[in-house]
Amino acid sequence: MNKKHVFLMALVFLYSFSTNAFANYSCSGTVGYLGLNSNGGVVVALTNSTKIHTICSMGTQGAFLMVPVACKAAYATLLAAKVSGASITLYYEENGYTCGTIPDWSGIPSTYFVEGPY
Repeated sequence: MNKKHVFLMALVFLYSFSTNAFANYSCSGTVGYLGLNSNGGVVVALTNSTKIHTICSMGTQGAFLMVPVACKAAYATLLAAKVSGASITLYYEENGYTCGTIPDWSGIPSTYFVEGPY
């Protein structure tokens, strides 16, 4: 192999490692639980997908990726999905969890997008 081939193979290897090792993930399902805590935190669980966890705060951004105005829109989207029984998808930045390992009653500040209802 010449140097160009070795270099290209190394780039492909590094790209595949970086995108797979630190990949964002999403969880989908119907909204099984939806609530607000005393700090304006939006607390949600998706049926057969996640345990109850806080995804953002309507009061202050704090460590959450979503700003309060986006959090209010996320709550409205989740409420519409809950009332209609439609599915939604929550998107998270890499945080060491999967949909099935999100701890119950935890704050997951890496939530950055709500898709749906559909």
